[in-house]
Amino acid sequence: MNLRGALAAAAYRAAVLTTLPRWIQRWRGAALILSYHNVVPTAASRGERSLHLPVARLRAQLERLAQTFRFVPLAELLARHRAGRAIRGLAAITFDDGYRGVLRHAVPVLRQLGLPATVFVIAGALERTEPFWWDRLADATGGEIPDRERWLAEFAGEGARILAAQPQPSGAPWSEDYLPASAGELIAAETAGLSLGLHTVTHPDLTRVSSVRRDEELRGCWRLLRERFPAVLPILAYPYGKVDGAVSAAVAEYGFAGVTLAGTPVARGDLPTLIPRLFVGPGMSPDALEVVGAGLGTRGSRA
Repeated sequence: MNLRGALAAAAYRAAVLTTLPRWIQRWRGAALILSYHNVVPTAASRGERSLHLPVARLRAQLERLAQTFRFVPLAELLARHRAGRAIRGLAAITFDDGYRGVLRHAVPVLRQLGLPATVFVIAGALERTEPFWWDRLADATGGEIPDRERWLAEFAGEGARILAAQPQPSGAPWSEDYLPASAGELIAAETAGLSLGLHTVTHPDLTRVSSVRRDEELRGCWRLLRERFPAVLPILAYPYGKVDGAVSAAVAEYGFAGVTLAGTPVARGDLPTLIPRLFVGPGMSPDALEVVGAGLGTRGSRA
């Protein structure tokens, strides 16, 4: 750990010892939705490192927050919020993209701790046998994507176009933990109590595609997932956390709720299509998560 990291860790530890985060969380009356992506056995060795959380850290984070929050299914939290009921002290766990590592490593921890969770599924990735574009690009450059904002801006975050513009060699075989889960694996997880939600068909930036394409992504995701998972939730996680007024309005027209990556607790006045979540990466210690989860600072969005 470098000096800056050590100072930050010391500051988070000091804040936790004062119990200030817990008092603020109780006073604010807000809820918290965690946004994870993938879970792997140890520190990530492939792909975009910020998305792949070691399972030991996941457990430590959830055990810490369970001391302050009551974890409930995402659908229950959103239903209470929409009805204007109290959400103080509630929390929900979500995972974006539908990585196989979540089913292999996160689900056993969730079962042991008795915690519910929701996985947002990319409908067009159910039969994929290759990594997502962001992992392929980051893998070639040591764990971070060069020109990330350019790929999102110029290519609307569309994997096929990005990989055509920046082709990657096949390289070493990937561990299955870094690949998308299959439909059969998600069905088994759903049967065991995991909830599934919407994450579009191909994961583009919905704010940068045409209205026709946007509607195809929303309608197609709902149709494809409903065919395989009848209990899929009408809740959309915006790809890359990107949403604007037009996208929010379209999601509302379909009758979906929408969750962002705004990095703040859920407040009573938040719109049903703009419910904030907190991105949680491998660098966030339990102390840091307790402090940030109380609303003392924010963390930015990722894939």
